Parts: sequence; structure tokens; C-alpha cells
Amino acid sequence: MSARRLRRWLCCLAFVAATPAAAQQALDWARCANDGNAYPAEKAISGCSAVIKAGRETRKYMAIAFYNRGNAYYGIGDIDQAIADYTSAIRLNPQYVSALSNRGNAYGSKGDLDQAIADYTTALLIDPAHRAAIANRAETYLAKGDVEHAIADYTAAIKLEPKRVRMIADRGDAYATKGDFKDAVADFDEAIRLDPKFADAYVGRGLVHYTQQDYERAMADFTQAIRLNHRHVRALYSRGLVNHARHDYDHAIADYSEAIHVDHNYAYAYGNRARAWRAHGDLDHAIADFNESLRLDPSNANDFNGRGLAYLDKKDYPHAIEDFTQAIKLDPGAAFALSNRCWARLIVGTDLDGARDDCDAGLKLKPDDPILLDRRALVYLKLGEPDKAIADYDLTLRSDPQEPFALYGRGIAKERAGDADGGKADTTAAKALRPDVAAEFDTLGLK
Repeated sequence: MSARRLRRWLCCLAFVAATPAAAQQALDWARCANDGNAYPAEKAISGCSAVIKAGRETRKYMAIAFYNRGNAYYGIGDIDQAIADYTSAIRLNPQYVSALSNRGNAYGSKGDLDQAIADYTTALLIDPAHRAAIANRAETYLAKGDVEHAIADYTAAIKLEPKRVRMIADRGDAYATKGDFKDAVADFDEAIRLDPKFADAYVGRGLVHYTQQDYERAMADFTQAIRLNHRHVRALYSRGLVNHARHDYDHAIADYSEAIHVDHNYAYAYGNRARAWRAHGDLDHAIADFNESLRLDPSNANDFNGRGLAYLDKKDYPHAIEDFTQAIKLDPGAAFALSNRCWARLIVGTDLDGARDDCDAGLKLKPDDPILLDRRALVYLKLGEPDKAIADYDLTLRSDPQEPFALYGRGIAKERAGDADGGKADTTAAKALRPDVAAEFDTLGLK
């Protein structure tokens, strides 16, 4: 019920029935409507509950009471009760578009994206111009990865409101997700033209530039967004990414730190600050930040892998292997974690069969990956299977004939296979390319 209509209804009620019961009913409706959020959510809920319990209203107004109570429950985070109330409102009034749209929002907040889309779609069958339902369905399609439907909905929303910069920028995000960077930039440009102070559009455009490795333009856009809003957490974090990509770790750490200052629960900022600390050589700070990122998001396989690498740098191999194992458990398709566990097991030397199995699994995911091939070749050398090592090194050298570590490793394998001249030729060529190439092999006991 709109505030204006409710005020007219309350006024008429006061004239026709100025009884204590009517006065209480008027107060209950005032709380239930909660015009301008004059009452806390608990008062709004109690007001709507009183109206519903009294049972005096028509189906239309009972639906409004359930809808308003659903909104109040949604506002305090009781999503299940909000869904129940929206459902009651829809049962009483199947044409209640706002109740359908808001129930879609509630389902979306629970992660039930298919049901959310179903509610938005039903709402739009009743009212094809319902702007909130179109915009929210677009956002939900995007969350599902259905970019084409998201773009179609954003386009429909923009036709209804051609100057709504939020929708234009959101469509830009969808185009960027699709990899259509030209149309993405066009939307961000248009959003900025309409509202030069709309920081999100600068961030969106900056992320396109960052993806295209145009770091100068990305830096300019993120910096402008921060000028407009110095607490814009995405802009701060994204500028950190640019500084990180430029190997400017001090400024990257500063930007990630400011993002964390704004949002203490920003797991990605902790994870990437950890990577910057590691690149900076500060392994203790790196591990501390990975600890925090994983406390906030225990499902992040990439950060388990990152912490494993920091432990590997510290030569804490048991913890490194433990973290790589957890990364693989969370993401069985993480070839990088399989590769790193293969390497850690190779260094330790007590589970060479496990190391080989890890590299085998990684190569099934990333065939001909030179790092995995190089590591498996080393495992074969340690296992005393030089012919298999030679085969892996041959594959590596096919893509990069001047790779010194592969040349040196193949030289050792050839010597062990009985080809002394071929082995010497390879090791000599490797040393000419990199004089210290033998040092890494020495640490593995391979000479």
C-alpha cells in the first residue's frame, strides 16, 4: 500500500469509526506501512501481525499486510520468514507484482537463483515494464553466468530508463564478462558522460583496461574513482592489482591495505596482499595474510595454493604439501596445485610415486604444460627412469629449444641412459645459456 493511499484510508477510518478498536487498527496499519521507516522493523512486524491476526481486511489489504511484513523480515535478515510472507501475499493476490519481485530478491539472497528468476519472470508476465524485476533478473542471470540473457534484460531496462547510469554500467560489466570489451567500454563511457561522478563506471572501465594489460589507462580510471570516493573498496583493490602487475609491490600493498581498512572482511584483498608480501620476500606477513583470507573464505583453493607456496619458500614442506592437498580437494581441476605438490614431494624425496602421480594428473588437465613436464622429468630421473625423462624433456624443448633447465636435465638423462656424448652436448649447451644451471639440480641430488 502506498503511503498516500494508506494516509487516505486512515483518515477515512478515523471519520467513520473513531472507536478504540478503530484507533488501534489505524495504529497497527501505520506501523505496518512504516511510512519513511518511522518505526523499527520489530514494530512494523508487530503492526502487520496485528492486522493479519484481526482478519478484518479484504484479501487485497491482507495481501498488503503480508507483503509489508515480508519486507520487514527481509530487512532484518529473516529471509525464510520473508519468503513465507511474500508467498502468503501472492496466494491472496496472484497479480501482486511487487511481492513476486521481492520474493525473487529473497530467493536470490539464499542462492536459489533459478527460483528467483522464475519469480521475476512471473512478475514481468504481469507487468512487462516492472523496472526492478527486469534489473534484478538481469543481475541474477549474470550471477548464473547466463550473460546473453543478462544483457538482454539490461538492454530492456535501459530502454525504459535511458539515463539510468547504474543499468548502463551493469550492462558494461556483462559485456566485459562476455569478453566484448568494445561494447563494455562504450557503456562505461556513456555512463561517465551522463554522470562524470559515477565512480563505479570508472572502476568497470578500468577493469577492462586491466584485463587488456593497458595498465596506464587502468591506473588512471581507478585513481579517478578513488578521487570521487576515497573509500571505494573495489577501486582501491583494483589499483592494487595494477601496481602488483607492474611489480610495484610497495604501492600494491598500500592499496590492498587501504581496501582492507575500508572492508575488514575483504578476503581477496588479504589474499593478494599476501602474494605481494611473498613477492617482496616477507614470508611471515604473507602467511599471516593468507591465514586471514582463508579464515574469511575457507573455500578458496587459490589461497591454499598461495599459502602452500609461501611455506615452500620457507622450506616448511609438510605444511606446503598439506595446503596443496587442501587446494586439490577444493578444486580437483587445479593443475597448478597438483604441479606444486608434485614439486614439494620431489624435493622431500620420500614419496616419488606420489609426485609422479601428481604430475600425471596435472598433465591430464594441462597437456604439454612445460612446468609439469619438467617436474615429471625430474621425478623420472629420481626414480631411475631416464628414457621417460628424456621423452618429457623432448616435449618441453619442442616448444622452447633454448630452455636451459630442460637441456641440462635431458643431458643428465642421456648420460644415465648411456649416451655420454649426447648428454655432454646438452649440459654444455645449457651452461652456455645459464652458467648456474647446475645448482638447482645439485640441490635435488642430480648431477
